Amino acid sequence: MYSTLGLLVLTCGPVLVAFIVACILLRFAEKDASWLSFLTCVAGVAIAVSVVAVMPYDVWQALSAKDHHSHSGGSLLRNTWAATYWTTALLSYLLCPILMEFEASGDFTVAARLRTSLRRNAVFYGVYALIMVLLLIILVARGEVHGDLQSWCIAASNAWGLFVLTVLMGFGLVAVPRHFWSLSNPGLLLQDLYRNAVVKDETRLSRLFELQDAVAQARAELAAHVQLEDEGPTAATQRRAFATVSQMTDRCECLHMELSGARMPVRDKGIGGISQSPSATLALHPPPSLARFAEVHRTLKAAALEARRASCCFDSHIQRCIFFEDLEQGDHRAAVSMLGVRRATMPSQFRFFGSNNLRQSLLSFWLRHIRARALLGLGHASCILSAIVVLGQLTLFADGWHLSLLSLFFRQDYGPCLTQAFCLVPLAYMAYTAYFSIFRLKISGWYGLYGNHSTDTGSLLWCASILARLAAPLCYHFLLLIRVNGTTFQAFMGQMNMVPVLGASFNQVFPCLIALLCCCNVFNVYSRFLQFFTLGVMEFEFGEGGDGDDPLGAVHVR
Repeated sequence: MYSTLGLLVLTCGPVLVAFIVACILLRFAEKDASWLSFLTCVAGVAIAVSVVAVMPYDVWQALSAKDHHSHSGGSLLRNTWAATYWTTALLSYLLCPILMEFEASGDFTVAARLRTSLRRNAVFYGVYALIMVLLLIILVARGEVHGDLQSWCIAASNAWGLFVLTVLMGFGLVAVPRHFWSLSNPGLLLQDLYRNAVVKDETRLSRLFELQDAVAQARAELAAHVQLEDEGPTAATQRRAFATVSQMTDRCECLHMELSGARMPVRDKGIGGISQSPSATLALHPPPSLARFAEVHRTLKAAALEARRASCCFDSHIQRCIFFEDLEQGDHRAAVSMLGVRRATMPSQFRFFGSNNLRQSLLSFWLRHIRARALLGLGHASCILSAIVVLGQLTLFADGWHLSLLSLFFRQDYGPCLTQAFCLVPLAYMAYTAYFSIFRLKISGWYGLYGNHSTDTGSLLWCASILARLAAPLCYHFLLLIRVNGTTFQAFMGQMNMVPVLGASFNQVFPCLIALLCCCNVFNVYSRFLQFFTLGVMEFEFGEGGDGDDPLGAVHVR
């Protein structure tokens, strides 16, 4: 029976998860996203969710085998973990970075874009390889090199993931309870929202000015090319590049008008829709080469993406301000309308007489009587869970006496349903705190998720890559926290324990820093430390976040 259940879990589960993930990502992805990049995103997110979802089954199977002295299904699950892990590594460390740079490239042929992507990624791969070589040299000199290549790859990947998880959970374990408590008090939350509105508006205006400058620079480059009379072997390629950049410039102008509500200056159109510039332009802008056209094209794409992101963030932020103002003033009917519950938005096959009024009445009752109490309850529950997780991490290195309260629930098998429920609740909470922090992390010039089909492909790939990289280290750390031995996941990941520095000692000692980071977050100095050590490149957003900020809002604010 156990093998049949395991086969159903390991085959039907990932397919169902992939379908749900694809439906969700379709709401975020741009409508012109390439199918290869989109499927890669779906695979990365689905694998990350599947790894976390299957872990409770692995824990139950280990406890059941321990009590009944059986090992049914272990081989199937171990092979599944191995295939999943290396597929994740291939997606997150190779395919996603290459596709991200491929999408951002300004070249005009597939081969040229691929070469640019490989060249840019080679820099990062070279840095990683240099660090590993230096570490190997030190260990060889000390005579401490153990393990094969597979063990070293698993150890290096796990060490990177554990380091990132420590930073994220040091923020999330404190920020999540605060987040729920602030959501339950719209008046307090509005103070943060008003302060952030000014910052987001300044960012939006800055990105629009940068887009305008990029368009002006592209117009100047195109005007210089118009007056060329190149008939060499590269003339056809340059003409194709000229047409692509010209089309992209027109699209950026239209985007600027759409986002700013302003009208671009009227210009006399010349060849290809480009204004004829005076002869002084040629002196300032020499005839652009193909590489220069690619650089201009890349700049335009980046400026358009940043402007669209900033405008989308500002618009959704204003909508949230209005929503919480309605809640604070007790105008629940207006708050329900802000959730986009309208008869016209519902598919005809799901409509019946009075359905829209019923939904509005239920949502109004929810917002008026239940929402604040539910959020306060979630805040208190998450605070207790955070304290339990931090206490357990303080004594991961201890073999005897420890502070892991979670281990009390896994001393024996309580049956498949109850055991997996005991496992799923804390694991899901740890995953939520880590992923909550990811989407509160602001990295200059990097990526995020934006609703209403406003998320570019590069952002989707980045999110899928990060989620996939963190899934395995998170689950392994959770197993150490609950002190369950004999899982097939541990048998696979345990290969790294023989690796010096990055092996068992790193996994047991390094997570203790989470307690220190949580204390810094409690006293509101965590963000300052993070900005100091990253030279202002990284910081966490406090008080409010992206779309769907209210986890109990039932529907995203439109």
